[in-house]
Amino acid sequence: MPRTPEWLTRVVSRLQAIEKFYPPPAWLNDELPPWAVHIAREFAKTCYPVAKLKVGRVWHPGEVGALLGHQFAYWQWFAETVETKCNRPQPSWDELRKVFGADIEERSTEMMQTICEKVAPAFDKALKFALCTATDQDYHEASAFFAAYGRAIGRKPRQGDTFGRTTTTLYWVMLTSWRRVVELGSIHELHRRLCRCIFLGPRLVGDLKRVEKICERIGLSYQTQEIGSR
Repeated sequence: MPRTPEWLTRVVSRLQAIEKFYPPPAWLNDELPPWAVHIAREFAKTCYPVAKLKVGRVWHPGEVGALLGHQFAYWQWFAETVETKCNRPQPSWDELRKVFGADIEERSTEMMQTICEKVAPAFDKALKFALCTATDQDYHEASAFFAAYGRAIGRKPRQGDTFGRTTTTLYWVMLTSWRRVVELGSIHELHRRLCRCIFLGPRLVGDLKRVEKICERIGLSYQTQEIGSR
């Protein structure tokens, strides 16, 4: 039976330990319906395309190398975005309060402080540990790790762009708002609400046929009022 190499287990453990700094999101308080589990996987794939993530517990050098390369690129993009604040129009706090609650500004400030003071330093240490550890492995595993790392690190979004693919933000909205998605009752209504979302808009969402295909792929159906029945 395939097993994760011991050195990769140590690397992945360092990365997973960073998650403790993030407060558990409210959308994870209940068990996710099957379609939401599927869309979570699709979301990860769009964020880390070079990694080609597969379902399972075995990690491979190229997979982990790509994850780290993508994350490093996103951290650089995030730092540049925060520094320049971009020139794109941003949702107002009034708009955000309607979606995320009255305390969203306070929670956002706290989260930004956590990212700068805890998450970013922890990732920096985990990354350096991973790179140093990878250089000590045999040629086959080291080359697979660094080849994937190099491809992924070159995928930094352009300044002002969102990360991932065109569907990434769409998946994120549907995943974090899965309870509301369940209540909508039809794909037509889902499409309408997504087009009105402050993070998306009609251009990013696309036409109704596109949303229908996404729903079919993840198993979201309103035909019998059972989510994930396909």
